[in-house]
Amino acid sequence: MKTSGLFIKALEHEGVEYIFGVPGEENLDFLESLRNSKSIQLILTRHEQAAGSMAATYGRLTGRPGVCLSTLGPGATNFVTAAAYAQLVAMPMLMISGQKPIYHSKQGRFQIVDVVGLMRPLTKLSCQITHGNNVASTVREAVRLAATERPGAVYLELPEDVAAMDTGEVDLFNRSIRTYATAEASVLNQARSKIQS
Repeated sequence: MKTSGLFIKALEHEGVEYIFGVPGEENLDFLESLRNSKSIQLILTRHEQAAGSMAATYGRLTGRPGVCLSTLGPGATNFVTAAAYAQLVAMPMLMISGQKPIYHSKQGRFQIVDVVGLMRPLTKLSCQITHGNNVASTVREAVRLAATERPGAVYLELPEDVAAMDTGEVDLFNRSIRTYATAEASVLNQARSKIQS
């Protein structure tokens, strides 16, 4: 299985239903794997900023991370406004972008922007996936961070050569069940009485 296929399997395992995005050369392996998914639908947008806003809004309405996809460089930088919006308003959101190959690139640094560095101050997590064996744990951590504590935006960059890399059979990580403490009605009534007095 390719890294891109494992990435899609991990997203399916996390319950992702939609990915909002714009196709590009650097995310073609990811899109091909997404095409074979039975449970995730690609919602094609005209612009990455719209994809990011749709993902953030999905996160706000459902409480589950909305996912958006872009190509590299200027495409990925169009997620900045949506990332800031999601972070400020506490909306769970996962942004994914492609990138030029990191091991062998015939085009040198053409259109390469340090989007991981750019997103770091705007997100709860910003990282590049450098090997296929890291995908399952990275996706699990990204989704967990996006949805828990104070929800917010996370960013994952998938280079073209890593997406095409063959991986062995990798076990997916189980989602953790979030439980929150609840107060009994009598305790809440006592607190309300003290506040009122």
